[in-house]
Amino acid sequence: MPVLFIHGVAVREEHDPEWASVRRVTQGLRWPAMLAALRDTVAPVLRPADPDGVDIAPVYWGDLGAHHAPPTPPPAPADRDLPHGDALGETLEARLLSRTPAGAWPDVIRAAWSVARDANLIEVARGLPPAQAWPFLEAAALARTPAMPPIRRPHLPAPLVVQRQRNLSRALLTVRRPITSFVPIFLGDLLVYLDRRGTPGAPGPIVQRVLDALARAHASRLDSGEPLVVLTHSLGGVLLYDVLGAFLPAAPELRDVRVDFWCAAGSQVGPFVELGLMAGGPASPTAGPHLGYFWNVWSESDLLSFPAADMVPGVHDTAFPLGSNVQAGHLAYLQRPAFYRTLAAKVEVHTGRRG
Repeated sequence: MPVLFIHGVAVREEHDPEWASVRRVTQGLRWPAMLAALRDTVAPVLRPADPDGVDIAPVYWGDLGAHHAPPTPPPAPADRDLPHGDALGETLEARLLSRTPAGAWPDVIRAAWSVARDANLIEVARGLPPAQAWPFLEAAALARTPAMPPIRRPHLPAPLVVQRQRNLSRALLTVRRPITSFVPIFLGDLLVYLDRRGTPGAPGPIVQRVLDALARAHASRLDSGEPLVVLTHSLGGVLLYDVLGAFLPAAPELRDVRVDFWCAAGSQVGPFVELGLMAGGPASPTAGPHLGYFWNVWSESDLLSFPAADMVPGVHDTAFPLGSNVQAGHLAYLQRPAFYRTLAAKVEVHTGRRG
């Protein structure tokens, strides 16, 4: 397997329970398209006479990452169900704040809780027909609220104002709900890796999967003499840095494994090294026998990528132009034909292969 790809956080396959949450935000890694791009660009450099014979494989570890099941919200109480105690005050406050200007919130909060703690009013409300109980309590709270400042509205017909507000709310919910499910997976994968990374003498499951993939790749290229190329994305670069710098040196049976060319795209290697979060401490794999050329790719428009030259000796940084779409920046490398063509050229000139 002369070409390996190690992904970063928040990557899932379709059979994983977190697939839907990840897919809505990142659209996945589009592995078939990546495979085709590597086959068309890098494979001819490694084996000009038979590019289809080059082994290209992903190292998938998403199933070992965080597992997040969004909590099921409790059902909203029906209008006829007046809760008891503080729950009534919280509900009354929420109902009033949802349609009150923020400048009047302090007075509305005080009035809502004044009503919620008025035993006589609550007793009256519980004796009313279901459709009248909440309106009665809301009216009582508003009667105890000082005069509110006038609400400034744009010069639009009232129905258009209401419709615009509803459209904005729907749009924000459309964006927020997927991200709410995605962020725990994104952060969770990072925390799971750091917590279960293991030690050089006892690697954790994610590290072991990378070690096993490198061992298979090394064995498969012994007869052909082809260089071993590894492409990582995002936290995948941290995984490989740990493996090359700490875990491979501690595995005598893997002493001959060598990554001839490593491209870390959208990399966070720099800040992880600077913060002392690598498994091997300050030691750099660029000074050891397991790594050849290390190309670190980042972009000004990718807020999750960083240069590494000031922190890692022997690394070669490139700021890749991804354009101004910050939201798509972190995955954009893997979707750009120019990136794969550049990768192929770098592999050619730094491994002595001729395409």
